[in-house]
Amino acid sequence: MGDLWRIFASMGATTQRSFPGAGAIVAAAALAAVVTSGLGLVLVAALIAPSMPAARCATPAAPSAAGSIVLGPPGSGLRVGATEYGGPGDPTSGTVGASGANLLEHPDSYAELGGDSFQTATAMGGLPYMTPLRVTWADHSAIAYKRDFGLGGGPVAGLPRVIDLWWQFAGALRIPYERGLWSGPVRIERPPEAGAGNLLSPTPASTLIPASTDFAGCAVTAAGGLSIIAGPRAQLLNDGRAAAPRDAPAAVKAIIAAGNQIVGKPYLYGGGHGLALDEIAPAYDCSSSVEHLLYGARLLPVTYDAASGTLESFGLPGPGRWVTIYASADHVFMYVAGLRWDTHNAAGPQDGSSGIGWHPLVRSSAGFVVRHPVGL
Repeated sequence: MGDLWRIFASMGATTQRSFPGAGAIVAAAALAAVVTSGLGLVLVAALIAPSMPAARCATPAAPSAAGSIVLGPPGSGLRVGATEYGGPGDPTSGTVGASGANLLEHPDSYAELGGDSFQTATAMGGLPYMTPLRVTWADHSAIAYKRDFGLGGGPVAGLPRVIDLWWQFAGALRIPYERGLWSGPVRIERPPEAGAGNLLSPTPASTLIPASTDFAGCAVTAAGGLSIIAGPRAQLLNDGRAAAPRDAPAAVKAIIAAGNQIVGKPYLYGGGHGLALDEIAPAYDCSSSVEHLLYGARLLPVTYDAASGTLESFGLPGPGRWVTIYASADHVFMYVAGLRWDTHNAAGPQDGSSGIGWHPLVRSSAGFVVRHPVGL
């Protein structure tokens, strides 16, 4: 992000290159002084935000491997400002995207940017994880998938800065590597509807699933990412992870993705406490696991570390539309889009796994304080 970096330096700003647990670039103190083209961001969001038809079930696609980026013909699309992140010259960006994916294993990745907080990293409409975009630079073009997000910043080449390109993907487009400081214009567009652009799946461009394919009404599984299901409720998958409802808010999908990161971790009283919430602990207890999920949607600060009783005052009282937390001095669990996140199968043998993870049945809420996150 060379031009932007130099602008920040000339302003005497302190710039932070990454935030824990995700690779996208962040600009800290400088953001207050940088003016972002609001009209331009609205235009980008209107043109790029996908229409999201009902997701249907396909055979899970294998995750993309390093070197598997498929170059295509040059694209057209909308001209926007882009930056590059990661690589040997930018080690503070890390290698794990906000979706939980290892970006070195998924080099066909990008981060959506925008605003001055992670909640406002929605310059392209708040695209769900695994949304494909065709990116064109010069005469090279390839499809990348959203596995990350980050903060915005000033215009790049007079264009709204809306997208960060993972350095390996940028290299495949022949963008010169400038130690993670490259910035410039690219063109972005949704893949044609005849391809897999309307399915939230990391299916490689060489094996696109036609939109008319008739599946069985189960989840479109995003290997290494998040699975999407039609309808208003999350669905428990065979491997213990959860598929998120297609129409759920981005924060709900982020909570589910964070839960999928730690499904099956062993229970240990006090486990997970004392660590930053963007770290994956070897074991969890009830409060540390719930806090990990809430942090996935950035509903808690990364340093938050509290016992279950503290969550009795979290958010607002009463049940939420998408997320409801049940807290007491002894235990905490919650429902996310109809699935319960808990440390054990409290509702009986048909209640999913016996340990930490997603559970399909409703358990007793006697003795618990009912709360929900604001807006959810």
